[in-house]
Amino acid sequence: MKQKNRPTALPLGLLLIAVALLAANLRAPLAALGPLVRMIQADLRTSGTFMGIAAALPMLAFALFSPFAPKAARRFGMERVLAASLALMIVGLVCRSSGPSESLLAGGTLLLAAAIAMGNVLLPALAKRNLPGRVGLAVGTLSVVMALSSALAASASVPLAEYAGWQWSLAVWLLPATAALCVWLTIARRAGAERPSENMLSDGLTGNIWRLRPAWCLSAFMGLQSLLFYSLVNFLPSVLMEKGIGTAAAGNYVALFQIGSLAGSLSASFLFARIRRRQWFNLGLSLMMLAGISGLWLMPAGTAPLWILLAGAGTSGCFASALMLFALRSSDRRTAAALSGMAQTVGYSIAAAGPLGMGLLYDVSGSWSASLSVLSVLMLAECVLAWFAARPDIIR
Repeated sequence: MKQKNRPTALPLGLLLIAVALLAANLRAPLAALGPLVRMIQADLRTSGTFMGIAAALPMLAFALFSPFAPKAARRFGMERVLAASLALMIVGLVCRSSGPSESLLAGGTLLLAAAIAMGNVLLPALAKRNLPGRVGLAVGTLSVVMALSSALAASASVPLAEYAGWQWSLAVWLLPATAALCVWLTIARRAGAERPSENMLSDGLTGNIWRLRPAWCLSAFMGLQSLLFYSLVNFLPSVLMEKGIGTAAAGNYVALFQIGSLAGSLSASFLFARIRRRQWFNLGLSLMMLAGISGLWLMPAGTAPLWILLAGAGTSGCFASALMLFALRSSDRRTAAALSGMAQTVGYSIAAAGPLGMGLLYDVSGSWSASLSVLSVLMLAECVLAWFAARPDIIR
């Protein structure tokens, strides 16, 4: 008897390669922008507020487009949507690096972020569907590759820009995006016979999820984590240069931030699901974020590497734990999909305030100290949210 609603089988190796290639494009093109902020400002003669808006656009796009990802996947299939998102990403990368123009920079960033939003939502869902017994492996691969590619982007941006210009430094990310598109087109063809209903994604529970306090707590937890991460990715070099650190060294410190991110991703991805006291683990990660941002604010420049490592490990560790909690605290796949969609919509709406607020506060005060003090207060709130977000009760 012919079985229905069974996803198309994909070889484990091919699926992991595809996940890794797509993951390499989910943070790196955005991380590449931060070290170039001052260079772009000088070339475009633009304000800190505009750069804050440009840095906030990805989070706004994540919040706006995340709810559409499950609907598009049900209609066209997850593999096709992910392939199409990579094509859109390539268009955004071309626009962003086409010339010295504020509108092209903002428009290209918006298109790029809309494409990334699809991957953010659908990659965990695809892993859960095709690798139900190896979700930790898929999430670990996703988190580690994102951290490694971001570290490479942060360290290479300034040298590439000094050699060929900031536009080429941003355009180089067309190479991994094109490679990922080729692989995902192959997978989309292999999954061509898959029926949309077989994606097992549903937003039928979304109305209920939005009325649950635990879902709001987890969404806010993810939001503050993302707020700190994208604030630092975009403005950490400028913060460090204000402390007297050179441009190239500041770019390398952003790479150090990403190395800390890698450590946090690894520890959370492979330990969080296996330990009993998840609340303490989650709180520990949040305390690292608090210590990191407070150290950057209050301590001298010579101690910056320690605080950068702590902030990187805390932000990415909390990101990985949030992805795990979508599955661990959900009663079934549909609840997990609804919770993921809500958390990314609410979370990235909160996160958008980080880069935008930093740019505005800098224009008003002429210093990054005000922004760092506000971020430190927000990380106190994150510590409280971390405890309740990791509660053991199931969301139904």
